[in-house]
Amino acid sequence: MKKLIVFVFILLFLSSTKSNSCTIVMVSDSSAALAGSNEDATFPLTLIWYVPASKSDYARVCLGFKMIVNSVQGGMNEKGLFVDGNRLSSQGWKATAGKANLLGSLLDRILASCANIEDVKEFFNTYNIGALDVARIPVMDKTGASMIVEWYNGEVAFVETSKKYQVSTNFVESKYRGKEKPCWRYNKAMEMLDRQNALTITDMSNVLDATHIEGSSSTTLYSFVCDLKNGDIYVYNYHNYSVSIKINLEEELMKGKHEHYLQQLFDDRSADYLRFIETGPVRMLNTGYRRNMAVTLLFFHIIKTNYPIAFGTDISVNTLSQFGKSLIGKGKLEDAITIMERNVKEFPEVARSHFELGSLYLDTNNKEKAIVELRKTMDIDPDHKQAGKILKTLL
Repeated sequence: MKKLIVFVFILLFLSSTKSNSCTIVMVSDSSAALAGSNEDATFPLTLIWYVPASKSDYARVCLGFKMIVNSVQGGMNEKGLFVDGNRLSSQGWKATAGKANLLGSLLDRILASCANIEDVKEFFNTYNIGALDVARIPVMDKTGASMIVEWYNGEVAFVETSKKYQVSTNFVESKYRGKEKPCWRYNKAMEMLDRQNALTITDMSNVLDATHIEGSSSTTLYSFVCDLKNGDIYVYNYHNYSVSIKINLEEELMKGKHEHYLQQLFDDRSADYLRFIETGPVRMLNTGYRRNMAVTLLFFHIIKTNYPIAFGTDISVNTLSQFGKSLIGKGKLEDAITIMERNVKEFPEVARSHFELGSLYLDTNNKEKAIVELRKTMDIDPDHKQAGKILKTLL
């Protein structure tokens, strides 16, 4: 059962939190090795966490999600290795005979076990990496060497370059050798880097700014730039590149294992962020519902657990109420009953949860259950006029 839950959540995560529009930029010269990323998605419960070294693993900083599975979106380790990922449509990946199957979070395992580009090559040559079916993996080490790992023509491909910079977006570059690239973000970043002489954090943030996105289906929730030679990471909130937080990995690791919700590190609250506080939980329930009811309820549990910690705002009776009403409006009454029954279970002392469930029972010709819920409504709120009026009629 546990494996099933993890699998379901991975499906949900891949479809809803990592969009097809992230931009990764890697640049280097004799004095600098910088790697930056725009993380584009819809679900801003992003964490940044620090993992000290162990006997077998390198210390690292990770950005992403830690709910049911450890879902690293990007990060850097103590050896100065950067890793991130771009979503793709299915590439027809198939396992290779003789290779071991990788267990655990892909990006986390790379950060934990690889010190440089050559280690990453050995890693992908050793393991079957099913994630290559729907993702490509940009990596860079502190020497300035970079590459992008992707699945092409039935095998793992390592895309390298003789230029001082490399850009990764959401297409398989091996398919477009010598051809025009099918992504405006890639083309814009390459155009800007072609004109760059210096390589600074500001230059990187300018490229990320020029390639960020804003929209209802996906927006740049955060960006970060890693200075791989110095072990610094610069984090930007909601595509605001005028303000950054500088973090030194070595200093943070001295504090031991710890984590922060990314939004809590910034004083600024963007309009998108405020909108999510108000409407995000219901939107995410809708995302889960596109899978099935079990995923919907699973996602409610995840939100209820993590949302107050991240935003300082408790999940209220309003969340399931709004979602249940939307199902009623679509004529999905059985599913609406499931949601309203869950609302009563979550908020048994709230008159509204009982009244709405009682009203729904009445609308679906379940008079006995309706009376029970309406009486509970009156027990909690004796002055509830609507419940009292309906009960009087029914009795």
